[in-house]
Amino acid sequence: MAGEPVSALTIDLQPLEPPFAAKLSGPDLSRPLDGATLDAIREAWRRHPVVVIPGQELSPEQQLAYSRNFGTLRGHTVTSLLHPQYPELLVLSNRGRGGTAPINNGGAYWHSDITYEWEPPMGSILHGVIVPPGGGDTLYADMCAAYEALDGETKAALEGVTAIHTYRFRYLAMVAEGVRPARTEEQMAEWIEVEHPVVRTIAETGQRALYVNEGFTARIAGWPEDESRDMLDKLLAHTVEARFVYRHRWQPGDVVMWDNRRTLHRATEYDLTQERTMHRTTISGVRPV
Repeated sequence: MAGEPVSALTIDLQPLEPPFAAKLSGPDLSRPLDGATLDAIREAWRRHPVVVIPGQELSPEQQLAYSRNFGTLRGHTVTSLLHPQYPELLVLSNRGRGGTAPINNGGAYWHSDITYEWEPPMGSILHGVIVPPGGGDTLYADMCAAYEALDGETKAALEGVTAIHTYRFRYLAMVAEGVRPARTEEQMAEWIEVEHPVVRTIAETGQRALYVNEGFTARIAGWPEDESRDMLDKLLAHTVEARFVYRHRWQPGDVVMWDNRRTLHRATEYDLTQERTMHRTTISGVRPV
């Protein structure tokens, strides 16, 4: 009967390569899920920071309902990309589907979502509504494995160290690339600076993860500029080595859930004559420690 909860008995979880990502098959996310199914998905996400659930046809309402199983949802700071009927739904569409501003390839740099706020999101859930036949892959990097692979001297140097995150840093980079217009100092003053640990601890697992990114980490707090830049360049190059990176090749109907505390991600290029429309929900988080 439509609307009845779906059982967890048919769930199949297969690690991908690298195994911090996994494919979860079986559930129909458009329907209510029973407690056992949700527990199985939550456990899969605890074990694997990136979970791929293929073959889903979700309306905005259904994606929102599913996403709320994992926490309180929040919108995005780029309000022109929020669905006008569903402000908790971010629309990434090069055709401006749903009445939002068109965007060709947002996030084409390594980042974790919205780290320029005091309480960055815990996770994000992205649904491939319309995907091009090739290209437009999303890359994910395992920040726990990257931290574990650091040498002891570097780990010791990062203990207790914090870094400054701000959207201003990303905006100035886009101005330099010619993809955003210059803003006045008064306009940019709205983008605050926040301070997060360079290495954060994940409450549920006790894992430690590097928490810096190319997009929004401006500098290491209290370090001389040259030392800060050298360390950040070293860490950012290290975290995106091939051994830490999973490449997701989108198929129509894919749902990808990622843990923003434990991963970085970036978009890749595709043929802009093809439509690419993705819906994303964002799960609220707490201040990193």
